Amino acid sequence: MRTSTRSVVQALGLLAVVGLLLALVACGTKEKAAVPTTIKISMLIQSSEQDARWFRNVEVAKGTDAYELTEKVTQGGLRSTYYALYRSHFVDSILGVENKNPKFWLTYVWSEPEKKWEPLPVGADLYSLKDGHILAWYYADTTNEKALPTAAP
Repeated sequence: MRTSTRSVVQALGLLAVVGLLLALVACGTKEKAAVPTTIKISMLIQSSEQDARWFRNVEVAKGTDAYELTEKVTQGGLRSTYYALYRSHFVDSILGVENKNPKFWLTYVWSEPEKKWEPLPVGADLYSLKDGHILAWYYADTTNEKALPTAAP
C-alpha cells in the first residue's frame, strides 16, 4: 500500500512539473503586444500673423528631439549654427525667414491644461518629444516678452 501511495504522489508531482513546463513554453510562444516605435507630433511654424503653417500628426521615431522634428518638417528650409558647449543648435532661419534683431525664432510647447503656449524649457535639441506634443517655432519680437504664437491648435 505504501508503494502505491508513493507512486501516485510521484506521478502527480511529475504531472505538475510537466504542466508547469508546458505553461512556460506556451507563455514564451505567445505573441507579445507590439510596443509602438513611433509617435505623432504637431508643429506650428509662424513667422507672422498671416503666415502660420501647421504640420499635423507628423510621425517620428520615439526618441526624436524637437530639433530633429524641425529638420523633418522644414525639409531643408532650416539654417542653424551648432554650439557644442551647449549641445544645441541656434536657429538662424526657418523657411527663408532669417533672424533680424529684435526678431528671432523661439520655440514653444502647447500646454493643454492651461490652453496656452509656453516657452520650451530647454533648447530644441534637448527636448524629448512625447506622443501628442504640439510645438511651435514663432518669429518673436524679443523686445516684447509677452510675444507668443497667435495660432492655437
